[in-house]
Amino acid sequence: MANYLDDNLNQSVFLDINYLEVLGENTFEFCLYQLITHTLDLDAFHARYKNKKVGRKAYPPAILLRVIFYAYYRGITSSRAIERCCRTDLKFMALAAGKTPHFTTIADFVSGYAEEMKSVFHKVLMICCKSGLVGKEHFAIDGCKLPSDASKEWSGTHADLRKKSDKLKATAQKIIERHQSNDSAKDTGEKGRELKTADTLIKNATKIDEFLKSNDKRQGVGKQKKEVQSNTTDNDSTKMTTAKGTIQGYNCQTAADELHQIVVATEAFGVGQDQSLLKPMVERIRESLGEDCLSGNVLLTADTGYSSEDNMKYLFDEGINAVVPDTNFRQRDPKIAGSETVAKHKAHRQKTRKDQRKGTAKIPAADFAVNKDAKTCICPNGYEMMYHGDHFVINNKRYMRFKSYLKNCRGCPLQSECMKRPLKEHGRQVSFVVDGEDNVSYLDLMKRKIDSEQGRKNYSRRMWTIEPVFGNITSNKGINKLTLRGKAKVTCQWMMCCIVHNIEKLWRYGNAGAVSV
Repeated sequence: MANYLDDNLNQSVFLDINYLEVLGENTFEFCLYQLITHTLDLDAFHARYKNKKVGRKAYPPAILLRVIFYAYYRGITSSRAIERCCRTDLKFMALAAGKTPHFTTIADFVSGYAEEMKSVFHKVLMICCKSGLVGKEHFAIDGCKLPSDASKEWSGTHADLRKKSDKLKATAQKIIERHQSNDSAKDTGEKGRELKTADTLIKNATKIDEFLKSNDKRQGVGKQKKEVQSNTTDNDSTKMTTAKGTIQGYNCQTAADELHQIVVATEAFGVGQDQSLLKPMVERIRESLGEDCLSGNVLLTADTGYSSEDNMKYLFDEGINAVVPDTNFRQRDPKIAGSETVAKHKAHRQKTRKDQRKGTAKIPAADFAVNKDAKTCICPNGYEMMYHGDHFVINNKRYMRFKSYLKNCRGCPLQSECMKRPLKEHGRQVSFVVDGEDNVSYLDLMKRKIDSEQGRKNYSRRMWTIEPVFGNITSNKGINKLTLRGKAKVTCQWMMCCIVHNIEKLWRYGNAGAVSV
């Protein structure tokens, strides 16, 4: 018979554990411990505690920061899961010094220290700079759209929300009336359920009514200032269309340095479009690294979502060496133009463009014979068009416009292909850019820059500068959803993700304990 070792689980064992030995050497956990405990100045957190003479002892901010940052490093954002890890995971136990903070304490700390977390972000960034991890030669800006703790089902304009409230009240009233008409019937439990449903509908309608009374209409950004959809659960968030569908969340704008992909600035915005966010992000970079950090030959790159006449004017006026391409810059690239990929893309765009569904002219303005010097234009059917002047301004550029005589368009055999809409009050009109150096927009200046060989090389550096940041946070760590509500709290949570990213870079390439901040 075999002689086995004792296999008895019903016994108590005393383990001799040293928490510092558990963290190990040259590990992320030990780097985090050294940075939070011995390097960073946490006076901004200490100022919030007022329990010197009364109240129970509080958890030191260093413990909570170590536990929360390590949880984010492991991709854990749930406060309940963090509490559970402090009871069962040896690494968490070591970082928490054997303490087990309640999940409400963790949740309050994550959501209640937005301003203090900004100071931690800046101090970690300064350590990265002094460790030589920030090159300050090239910064890239981009946004990551993530869903938040808000329901897109409760989004809409004020008019839509008012209709929804009326509909909920009407449905509840029908249920109550049906219940009253059958009041003499025997109650089988169905009536109670219906009354609960009616009560829920009335509560939801009341919630919408209170929201409409206390909140003004949200105005969109840009020149049109149209009303955008509000949200009763988190009015700072916005409904955005992404590659994974429509989400209710935030656009987490982030700027990174090229040398080691250190995040130098970040903020969450309840705006889906990137165009209005370029200037705020440039200001955040300057706040983090100084006013002269973008001067000289320092390069700034951003993708096509930030391209607009106003943004280009801002960059040129500020003297920033930026490369921001327009939407058609790849089609002008000699290496790409004429390829099958471009042809397929154009065919796909022709099917999906909104103006194609509404109906557009099949004969473009390029098919019209124009003489800009003589200010004459001949339509494809050979008729001379009427000159209307060269004072028409579109996107800060002057255009000369020609309009066809109505009598010529009425009997024209090309009318169905030439006219965008049925012929009524006037014929076809076309516009052409007025030539001259005095009629060059800031978008044209940026096009010249991006179309140069050096401009395309500079723009190619954007991809490996900012995309690894989003890949590390959302893919490697699996943090692809924001669990808080409100712009300040969401910005704080995304900033903590970026802090963990920077600490990870500091652990791999720098020295977390070399400089005290």
